Amino acid sequence: MKVVDVSTWQGKINWDEAKKHVDGVIIRCGFGDDIGSQDDEQFLRNISECERLGIPHGVYLYSYATNEVHMQSEVNHILRLIKGRKLQFPVYVDLEDKMLRPYFNADLFIRMGDQIEKAGYWFGVYANLDWFRNTIRNSLDRFTRWVAQYNNSFDSYGDMWQYTSQGTVPGIGSGNVDMNECYRDFPEEIAGGKVEKPIVNKNFDVFIRVRTQRHGWLPEVKNLEDFAGYEDSPITDITIKVSGGSVKYRVHVIGAGWLPYVTGYNINDHVNGYGGNGKPIDAIEVYFYTPDGCVPKRAKYRVAPCGGSYYPYQYDNETENGQDGYAGAFGVKIGKVQLCIE
Repeated sequence: MKVVDVSTWQGKINWDEAKKHVDGVIIRCGFGDDIGSQDDEQFLRNISECERLGIPHGVYLYSYATNEVHMQSEVNHILRLIKGRKLQFPVYVDLEDKMLRPYFNADLFIRMGDQIEKAGYWFGVYANLDWFRNTIRNSLDRFTRWVAQYNNSFDSYGDMWQYTSQGTVPGIGSGNVDMNECYRDFPEEIAGGKVEKPIVNKNFDVFIRVRTQRHGWLPEVKNLEDFAGYEDSPITDITIKVSGGSVKYRVHVIGAGWLPYVTGYNINDHVNGYGGNGKPIDAIEVYFYTPDGCVPKRAKYRVAPCGGSYYPYQYDNETENGQDGYAGAFGVKIGKVQLCIE
């Protein structure tokens, strides 16, 4: 399908003419928080014209969300503008702002997607290929992906490909317009209700690195091939990633309690790249989000105190059947960690 995405930058569009040349439209509804001045100035006209002419359409919001408050405001922004409207394409969150990238938190956008879907819409993520590969990674795989990749080939990383920002379409006369190829018939799928994907039993690898007081950052460990840490030195920081789905984790630091959840895997990002603050850790909590369409999996993990034996395995943050919801013992420094997804 030939799809364009438009905003106030395209000015007042002649939709009667444009309809002859496109199969669908993604309309910017606004940017950031739920403030009227941050609505796209042409949104109401653009979506009303698409409704009048029967042009299949979806919407997108340019995001700045780095915390729960801003995420919720952005959800409210979207839902305020599309309330009562029928969309034939997903609602996309636009992740491209350079100020957002260092603080990207996948868990925020998972919860954003949950709310959009609960309201009856499909949810998707827009970003360029570099963002998907190096920042988002596999953390938002349960949602459809719209990928900006400005070259002559598409690597099949998503369901829709934005291949140029220099397109021209009759009727859209104010400057250039973004052009996209969509490889999925969203109007048909959405009209028929969300199609249930076959449930597959997929294995996921998990990778972990730790920093100890005596040895610094240690090499990466995959699954249960080894343990991460040293028996003779307490672990002070931990970073975790998975090959599919997403993971959130947090650490309990002696004298400081639980630190905030993180989702990244970057030893140079002290905000969301690893858990810890340079002080000895006595407990960790890990939670795995299974991708849509897969048999549910859990994080299975255990720790051992410095010079001691392993405590029992824990699963996600479960507290039933003798589980603690975390691995470790408060006040006892940990020296080794093992982790897998099963």
